[in-house]
Amino acid sequence: MPRRWLQQKLPTHKQLHEHLGVTDGRPNSRAMRWVRAKIADPMFWHLNRRSVAGAVAVGLFVGWLPIPMQMLVAALLAALLRVHVPVSVVLVWFSNPITFPPLLYAAWFVGSTILGTPMIESPLTMNVSVLLKATADAWPVILFGSLFCASVSAVLGFITTTLLWRLIAVKRWRAREARPRRV
Repeated sequence: MPRRWLQQKLPTHKQLHEHLGVTDGRPNSRAMRWVRAKIADPMFWHLNRRSVAGAVAVGLFVGWLPIPMQMLVAALLAALLRVHVPVSVVLVWFSNPITFPPLLYAAWFVGSTILGTPMIESPLTMNVSVLLKATADAWPVILFGSLFCASVSAVLGFITTTLLWRLIAVKRWRAREARPRRV
């Protein structure tokens, strides 16, 4: 049961308040009051179909974006959308230094295919000025491809998570109904 295992690993509401320095329900310092209040909200840590599916969508969307500090962006976006923060942050990890070049190439390929622009061929001479010009020419295509891939994967992730959650719930209901009742 992944849900029970994850609930055991996550901090409790009280532990989270203690770690964030919240006493009597209010943060000690004025700095980052909004962030502390949002992160300490138990809704962000509760596992349900809506919050997990939304967090999957947020994590997959932000993971495709070629921006720095993706985990912070995912956490803030999850807090704004009131979805499960840890799931959204963990799903950003599919974009890492090892997988980033293939993801960037995929975004470039998708963007150039949709926009109808030819892919840039490798130059015969490789120097810094040629590389910078090729990057500047390809950047809008890469950005468009990243946004397209991010949107598609977020929608597919949301739908898949919702369907899987529903299938598991129906399976559990049927198993519960099939058990003999005690009198």
